[in-house]
Amino acid sequence: MVLVILLVIIFFFGLKSYFKIDEQNAETVEETKPFALNWLSYNEVLALAEKENKYVLIDFYTDWCGYCKKMDEETYSNEEVKSILNENFVIVKVNAESENKVIENGEEITERELAKLYQVTGYPTTWFLESNHSRIAPLPGYITAEQFIPVLNYIGEEWHKSISFKEYLEKI
Repeated sequence: MVLVILLVIIFFFGLKSYFKIDEQNAETVEETKPFALNWLSYNEVLALAEKENKYVLIDFYTDWCGYCKKMDEETYSNEEVKSILNENFVIVKVNAESENKVIENGEEITERELAKLYQVTGYPTTWFLESNHSRIAPLPGYITAEQFIPVLNYIGEEWHKSISFKEYLEKI
């Protein structure tokens, strides 16, 4: 009987130390885990852009678009891209074929209609807006992280207000 009680106690402490190790590992993983992008809804993004004085990035995509998925997997997963986006932008994904409702200029429209308002004809298309919602420029097509980083810095660091993108590329 004493042996059974002793084995139960040893088993209990063994489990306790096992779970403690898992908790420590979980904390370590959490600390080293790369930060994620915070994709918001269209209307949340517009409100937050004004409040935080950040630029808006709208990623127009479709469910069937292979290059949209590739951009998600390769470009938006790049740590430098994520860092720049989190620092200078509020971001939204808009499904250009969706019937989900958004508010644009006080009117309820679908995401499909929003894509038409932005004259999106190919996917992916990335639109950049000022914090007051005025349009800066679209960037159609798939963009690698290496191509995207200078564009994000050009807008995020406000170079677009004083020089052309070509001049900016010559400077960097």
